[in-house]
Amino acid sequence: MPTKSPTIIIGHKNPDTDSVASVLAYSNLKAKLGESVEPAVAGPLNNETKFVLSYLNIEPPKLIENLEQKQVILLDHGDLSQIATGIDAAEIMEIIDHHKIGDIQTESPILYRAEPVGSTCTILAKLFKEERQSIEKKIAGLLLAGIISDTLFLSSPATTELDKKTLQELAEIAEIEPKEFAQKMFEAKSDISSLSVRDIIGGDYKEFECHGIKFGVGVFETLCPEKVREFDSEIFKELLELKKENAMGLIFFLLVDILKQESFMYLVTDEEADLCKQSFSGEIKNKVMFLPGVVSRKKQVIPVLTNALARRS
Repeated sequence: MPTKSPTIIIGHKNPDTDSVASVLAYSNLKAKLGESVEPAVAGPLNNETKFVLSYLNIEPPKLIENLEQKQVILLDHGDLSQIATGIDAAEIMEIIDHHKIGDIQTESPILYRAEPVGSTCTILAKLFKEERQSIEKKIAGLLLAGIISDTLFLSSPATTELDKKTLQELAEIAEIEPKEFAQKMFEAKSDISSLSVRDIIGGDYKEFECHGIKFGVGVFETLCPEKVREFDSEIFKELLELKKENAMGLIFFLLVDILKQESFMYLVTDEEADLCKQSFSGEIKNKVMFLPGVVSRKKQVIPVLTNALARRS
């Protein structure tokens, strides 16, 4: 009889460190439980994730851009717009996430687990405990990196007490000093020397829909926002191109200052500017809105934008 293909465990398009780390960690757990799985990513890795995998000496997951005819487990996302191509011809087996419930539908009941924590890796650490499986040193390092990345080292408003407790536990297993590790990760994240402007705005870009209006929000987190601000004119040009290419009604780009815990929201047209004037209290200068205290797309930007769009409908 033919051998059954392994189930693909994959995160969202434009993968970040939390997505990739949770994919690798869950694949490790599934293997411990005797299941046949294969970790995968739906796009190229960013500089921070490349650093983490190199630091831990771990091979990156396989790139899979089409999920047709595959059994899949989705991690760190629940919206169709964020899934690799071919999901309509694939079978979703599980979803593990820490975002809002999205628009995915399945033909059969599945395991769906979503928790309001700062990182999917926090949920994965719980799953190891629930299955009474030990977390190996390298896997602990991966999960630690995912939590550090998605919570901006526990400074994001999405951070929970469970994230904080789990981070300390994982740091002990991994034998990694978390503050030093976070600094190295953020330095790698901030390195734009090899990036194009499209890489900067599109490396962590996600699309959403609210009341029939499609909108995209890109995020770039950095220790050195001033280096990115040097390319403002090119950023606006690329945002307009991306808006047209993806047929978005609205598009936004959030440049996050990790150290100062503040952001700059790029507003490409009057429509984006008008919506943000209604939604946020930041000052706008040269089509860029300054947002002190705003660092989380999931917690502080998407809910505000969707509420504003709902009021307009």
